[in-house]
Amino acid sequence: MQRFADKVVLVTGAAAGIGKATALRIASEGGLLVCTDVQAEAVETTAKEICEAGGKAVGFVSDVSDPASVAEAMERTLAEYGQLDSLCNIAGILHFDNTLDLELEKWNRILAVNLTGTFLMCQAALPALLESGGSIVNMASTAGLAGHPWTAAYSASKGGVLAFTSTLAVEYGKRGVRANAVCPGSVKTAMHDQFKLPEGGDIELLQRIMPLDTFRGPETAAALVAFLASEDAAHINGEKVRVDGGTLA
Repeated sequence: MQRFADKVVLVTGAAAGIGKATALRIASEGGLLVCTDVQAEAVETTAKEICEAGGKAVGFVSDVSDPASVAEAMERTLAEYGQLDSLCNIAGILHFDNTLDLELEKWNRILAVNLTGTFLMCQAALPALLESGGSIVNMASTAGLAGHPWTAAYSASKGGVLAFTSTLAVEYGKRGVRANAVCPGSVKTAMHDQFKLPEGGDIELLQRIMPLDTFRGPETAAALVAFLASEDAAHINGEKVRVDGGTLA
């Protein structure tokens, strides 16, 4: 299956987790990849793995929360390939805090990466996507759909991503650009591994966001991202799709 043959795809957060899994999946289907992340060595490793498997990819450092860095990433993408067919905004950060203890600096940083970073990347990519009739896939979360404990900033940022994605879909759908959001839950990544209850946390609050079957790896979310970014999803626009094992939220 070569759904991305001759298609240029930019994946943020490609150093690890769902971002890396997405880059590898799309590359395996013929995509020409641009992999970005703030982790220099790890994102270069992702690009190297793609090339060693017979694909084509470049990997470099880019901070989605920095407008200058975002602009440079787009310039490098177009300089390398001359086009952009899909943007997959996977970069994100998470921290768990009691809302009473959440520091404003941490709140601002999480929103800067997860929400503002998604906005900046979309804004920078839209001219090229309008030219190619491309697609946008934004990474949201089940935390943006229903209450998750100790994730005030993260949930707010992902709820914002959902609203922003809907706006893009309506605003640019008739001009040929689709925008959809993926809402993972119960997906094992490094972000998931760092979870620990904050002081006084009640573990029973977690039961409502557990999967019906089991936790799975990032490739499960990556498969959905790849589908939404491809022409197989040509008639899907403005959707928020859960990939969470049937979480009862």
